[in-house]
Amino acid sequence: MLFVFGVIMMSLQYINLYKTVWWLPQSHAQYALNFYLIDFYLVGFICIVLSTRLLICFVQEVQGIKLFTWFLQMFKILLVLGAVTGFCFTIYQVVLEHGPKTCLFLCYPAVIYLVLFGLAIKPLYQRYQAWPKPAYGVDRQTVPAKCKNKEETSLGHTCTLTPDVVREEVDLLKKDFNCRLKQVLFNSLTTSFYATGVPVWFSQNAHSNCDACWNTLYYDSLWMWQHVCLTWLSAVLMLTCHFLPPQYLHLLHKSARHLGRWQRMEARHAHVPYNAWSELQVWPQGALVKHVRGLFKAEGINVTAEPGNSLHSRFYMLFHQPMRVMNWLVFLTCLVVGYQFFCLVQSSEWSHVVSLALLMFCNFYTLFKLMRDWFIMGKVYKDHDYGLTN
Repeated sequence: MLFVFGVIMMSLQYINLYKTVWWLPQSHAQYALNFYLIDFYLVGFICIVLSTRLLICFVQEVQGIKLFTWFLQMFKILLVLGAVTGFCFTIYQVVLEHGPKTCLFLCYPAVIYLVLFGLAIKPLYQRYQAWPKPAYGVDRQTVPAKCKNKEETSLGHTCTLTPDVVREEVDLLKKDFNCRLKQVLFNSLTTSFYATGVPVWFSQNAHSNCDACWNTLYYDSLWMWQHVCLTWLSAVLMLTCHFLPPQYLHLLHKSARHLGRWQRMEARHAHVPYNAWSELQVWPQGALVKHVRGLFKAEGINVTAEPGNSLHSRFYMLFHQPMRVMNWLVFLTCLVVGYQFFCLVQSSEWSHVVSLALLMFCNFYTLFKLMRDWFIMGKVYKDHDYGLTN
């Protein structure tokens, strides 16, 4: 889906760049676009880059029956070799046409990758790691053995009130949630960068029939970069909808309910009776404890969090209300679609109308999925009263 979205956005950006007024009587253009200005080697390079994750997914996921296993493996090898060959050929032609200095612009996503993931290679090809599984009950002794290899263990909720087990589960979910956000950020930036930013950067003056003459390319810079930003926002929403499905948000909510939160008390309450905090005890709502970081009051049905731990506080704040993340996603998607509709009403150029209409169509698909999940989650939490029970 992301590959198709990227190709559509790239095509719309080329329409914005190289559109013509072919319908005018004195127009020299015969087609809707000035195709002779388009660098098709660059188009091929962008398509290969955008299809990388699709190719990796095909190689990892597609399995054949035993009789045709060798044929499928050979096809995968040929497909990978074809993609690598096409990448090398197109980038070579682009460098010849535009020069090495200009082509350094293509390396910016690599810098973003290093900032987000460091030198790790796994984020480039992982499926994505363990999807949530139904809650299961475990005892305190079995959990550490199950969670030794955290990258291999499927995500799941341990229905237990053992404090160290709950905190370990929250740490695992926090790391997984951060990894998903990094994937959303990197893939959305990469898609918008190559699909819409690169065509603008490499837009060029083109020769006319006379080699001594130049036809200057004029375009609306504000509209170009608005298309880049809208593409990025749309990709963020689309990927967030994929990486944060309802069952995953429910898993985070259940863990946050078991975690609870500590509220720091003011100094004037220092003489109120309190207990010394113990990491092995589950604290009820309203309990006062003394910690090295100060005096704290328990918030939540059961509190197993560490007082003064900002990571635990943020985790509880984000996920103790099960609909909070979904509400924000629906609101942001409606905001983006509303802005696009406003721009569409104000637009008069055919290229603007086409680009906004297709972009809105892609966002309508995301909005439909989010509204469906939002409605179902709202009914489930309302009917089963998840706000008051575990």
